[in-house]
Amino acid sequence: MEIRILTPTDKKAFFELSSAVVKALKHKEWLIPMTEEEADVTFAEGSTDVVLGGFADGRLVATLGLFHDIRDYADYLPTELHDMKGAEIGEAMVDPEMRRGGLMNELWQALKDVIKKRDLDFLLATAHPDNISNHLMQKDNFQLHKVFERRGYIRNMYLKDIKLLTSSY
Repeated sequence: MEIRILTPTDKKAFFELSSAVVKALKHKEWLIPMTEEEADVTFAEGSTDVVLGGFADGRLVATLGLFHDIRDYADYLPTELHDMKGAEIGEAMVDPEMRRGGLMNELWQALKDVIKKRDLDFLLATAHPDNISNHLMQKDNFQLHKVFERRGYIRNMYLKDIKLLTSSY
């Protein structure tokens, strides 16, 4: 799999993958898809957000992103993190035909390299309580912080001290 940072020209492929993933989900609440407005910000020139794409035979088959605007989560974060620099790990998607092949693990390893170069204090990630992505976060020592509702969907919120990430890899 070729891994690279997605650019504005990949936006159409990104939404095609998102649509295929949502269509194939038995439990639609497991994924809250990125909106067009969010994509405009994420893929804009000069954005600090990064979405990595995994390509097989030139086709986008997996994504994982790092998003710096976490204001939506301020009410759910511990008070001591409010003045610290954090980012969200999200948009974890794998083409339904390519699942269980380790693609997300490859993207996570590549995203760690991006994270190490950022001035961040902590990471957060969310997932529906029954989604497999919970396993990936727990495996990488993210700590379950709370269960909450976002956009009408139940989510587990995980937090990770960035110092642990940068020193353990």
